[in-house]
Amino acid sequence: MDTRSDTPGPATPDEIRSRIRSEHAQISALLARVEALTERVGDGDSKSVLALRDELQALGEVLLAHLHYEEYQLPSLADEDKVAEMVEGMRREHQTQRDIFDAVIRDLDETAVGSKLVTGVRELSRAIRDDMEHEERELLSKPQVGTDV
Repeated sequence: MDTRSDTPGPATPDEIRSRIRSEHAQISALLARVEALTERVGDGDSKSVLALRDELQALGEVLLAHLHYEEYQLPSLADEDKVAEMVEGMRREHQTQRDIFDAVIRDLDETAVGSKLVTGVRELSRAIRDDMEHEERELLSKPQVGTDV
């Protein structure tokens, strides 16, 4: 996935929507793998700990680049009179996701097993999935006012 946000010239609304939808699909697939591994780690499968760490690192790389891109591009898809409110809400939600992700990594480093880790991954997954669903519904499915999309 190309995670750069410094594309030559401004991206069109259709390009922004397409890229974000594509990244959402990739993040959903990574979340499914992390969730499956977390259940095995929670059940005491110590061999899954390394695989979980690798999957979380992959998720973290994709997720952080994705959040950065959204923070850079999504405001252009919002209604002009709602940009400030949307940006504030998005930054707050994205910071929550970053904080939960950091806590999951700490829990993995500290314990590598147990209900705390499983709960943290479930919380992270739900926060990310809820955010993606909200973006799909509120920003990616609507044509921008005043454009030809």
